[in-house]
Amino acid sequence: MGTILGVIRRRIWWLMVFALAALALGFVYLKLTPAVFEARTVVQVEQTTQAVVSVQDAVREDLKTVEVLKTIEQNLASTALLLRVAKVVKFEEDARFTGEKGGLMSTLNGLIKKEDKEPLTEAGLIRTMSDRVKVALRRGTRLIDVTVSGQNAELARDISLAVVSEYTQLILEQKLAASKPIYGHLVSEAERLKKQLEASEQKLQAYREEKRAVSLEQTQNIVVATLQDLNKSLSEARSVRMKIESDVTALTGSAVTPDMVTLKQRIAEQEAELASLGERYDSKNPRYLQAQSEIDKLKLSLSKATQDAAEVVKASLAAAKETEQKLVKALQEQEIKALDLNKISIQYNTLSREVESDRVMHEAVLKQLKETQIVQGVEQGAIRIVEPATVPDRPVSPKKSMALAISLFLGLACGMVVCVIPAVFKAPFMNVEDAEHQLVIPAVGVIQKVRMKRGDHHIYLVDNPRTLAAESLRSLRAALCDAGRSFMFCSAVPGEGKTFCAVNFAAALALEGHSTLLIDADLRMPSIGGQLFGKERPGLADVVKGKLSLGDAVQAAKIDKLYVLTAGTAIAGPAELLASPKLKAMLEDALKEYDRVVIDSAPILAVSDALRMSSHVEHTVLVVRAAKTPGSAVARALHQLTKAAGKRPAGFVLNQVSSGPIGYGSYGSYT
Repeated sequence: MGTILGVIRRRIWWLMVFALAALALGFVYLKLTPAVFEARTVVQVEQTTQAVVSVQDAVREDLKTVEVLKTIEQNLASTALLLRVAKVVKFEEDARFTGEKGGLMSTLNGLIKKEDKEPLTEAGLIRTMSDRVKVALRRGTRLIDVTVSGQNAELARDISLAVVSEYTQLILEQKLAASKPIYGHLVSEAERLKKQLEASEQKLQAYREEKRAVSLEQTQNIVVATLQDLNKSLSEARSVRMKIESDVTALTGSAVTPDMVTLKQRIAEQEAELASLGERYDSKNPRYLQAQSEIDKLKLSLSKATQDAAEVVKASLAAAKETEQKLVKALQEQEIKALDLNKISIQYNTLSREVESDRVMHEAVLKQLKETQIVQGVEQGAIRIVEPATVPDRPVSPKKSMALAISLFLGLACGMVVCVIPAVFKAPFMNVEDAEHQLVIPAVGVIQKVRMKRGDHHIYLVDNPRTLAAESLRSLRAALCDAGRSFMFCSAVPGEGKTFCAVNFAAALALEGHSTLLIDADLRMPSIGGQLFGKERPGLADVVKGKLSLGDAVQAAKIDKLYVLTAGTAIAGPAELLASPKLKAMLEDALKEYDRVVIDSAPILAVSDALRMSSHVEHTVLVVRAAKTPGSAVARALHQLTKAAGKRPAGFVLNQVSSGPIGYGSYGSYT
């Protein structure tokens, strides 16, 4: 983040130039872009209950379903309807349309090439109308918005209303066109069914006259009622006859009639009285004889009554049987008559059903014919206007504030793309936080920007012991001294200050009492020998080649316990020399004689020397110059170094950090 802010500070004027240029273009766009108005008509889809021609069991469309609503929405935006509207309102000839101004692109094209405006074709009219008319169904409702845009507010209003009006008219015309062939078919079908009904009625009437069954239904009702009465009378006659037969049987079995019962009761009373008289008188007593005479008279009357009752019952039985036979005969005759009527009614009912069926069909066709006539005379549509379009008083585009805001944003974005992003991609590290964040390794030292003073030793730590940079070098020693015994300083590119850091780090170790060997392994551009001794002497190359021993090649510096192995004699293939096993053996021998070994190597991206040596030391330190080395170069060098050594470096040193807002000067000074 600090890197980006630093780049922005340095290039703020370029960003302002881009922003102002974008705002200027925004003003030009607003100046050349005409105002556009929108008029909206809101319609509601109605649930109609009337069909043009249908049978009773026909399934009507449910205008509440999403599919039907979307179909109506698409029909309102169909090309056929838009072309019809354009022709009805004479869109191409309307001065409100022909007087419209072109947009930015039209203006630029007009400046480049002058062309005569040609009349619009039907395809052109459709494209123009499609660009202006937008139809949208409101989600979860049956409301549809018909929105029309244009430079003229009144024209937009008129077209919005015309779309709805012409849609309704188009639906009506389609219904009328669909009803015409059906209407003609219904007329012919009604005429045919009328003739068929008349023929059926004539057949029925002829059959009535032939069978003399003008009132067959009434005659059948009378016959049925007569049969019911005869059945009832016959049942009653049979009951009477059976009762009389029972009486005859009773008379035969010494049963008595009511009169005979009375006579028997009187005889019993007289016999009881005679018995009473017999107790008091003898059989010759007048009273006894008189009572006996009364009893004889009563018995004589009983005998006569019995004979008379038998004669009456026999006569009644004969009469009952005769009545029963007559009723049976009448019933049989009536049943024969009923069967004859049933035979006649079979054909009669068949003809009656044909007449009734023809009448029902004729009436149904007449009803449908009347419905079709009503439809032809009344407008019907599936939509209803709930909010007619009005003349808008404010344009919907261009939105000036939004256009200027977008222009400003685009200007700043272009400025960032053109100026800032490339600089950030190649930007150097401005402070230790950015470096640690991007490199993902710790900072083991931050060296203040210094100016070298030439002295006897050419070692900054010795020449300037009380500066902030000298204290930073001591902090580097504190961070790495106990981490290991062998260290290699390298950098991504030349000029990072790796030699400065290596020499002063080795001097710091020697000043602390550690026997330290400083090795100049930059065989291509050696500098330590000239810096400390005034000239190059035999050194590393000679030892690895076997020309000198390590003890003969090492030289003592003017600082106690600091020893130096210079680069030595120049050779043709330093990479191969540094990759030989002899170098590793030499370093192992050096660690036996000295407490610490510090190596100054060549830049990583320039040559492969440091990569070949990285596996021979315990820790590698990457030197990065603040505000100079591109971050991408450092990241690439870090990747190569990690891959070659098989481990990440111990850390990095941010060198030549200024005391300004991008450095560490705000922490204060204790020197």
